[in-house]
Amino acid sequence: MTEQQSVDFLLEMSRVIGPIPGKWIQLGITPLETDILVGDIGLLLEQNGEAAEIGFTLDRQYQGLGLATEAVNLVVEALFSSTEVRKVRGVTDARNSASIRLLGRTDFVKVSEQANMNRGEACTEYVFERSKRAA
Repeated sequence: MTEQQSVDFLLEMSRVIGPIPGKWIQLGITPLETDILVGDIGLLLEQNGEAAEIGFTLDRQYQGLGLATEAVNLVVEALFSSTEVRKVRGVTDARNSASIRLLGRTDFVKVSEQANMNRGEACTEYVFERSKRAA
């Protein structure tokens, strides 16, 4: 992605009001004390509006500070409180131990494994889910 494409993408995402069924959106992660973009959460609301999928990235120098954990919890709780979403799914490469730990810390439960291709290489992915608690 060129620098201009990156700027255009950030501008497009800054105008998004909320989840859009069937379309990935990106939400920025910044430390509270700065406005530095250090990561993002990708969010896909399924067409029926009852489930969503998330993915996340965080700059290595900001890992281990709880930023991604807080961001994932905030996004999931916002989905549960302001939409019809009842279940959120996270899928990660089985070799990504940091993402696996983060999903565990944020109350996601591993529900299955699946074979996939990642950058032309066969891999195993773990599928995690977090369900809305009954009120």
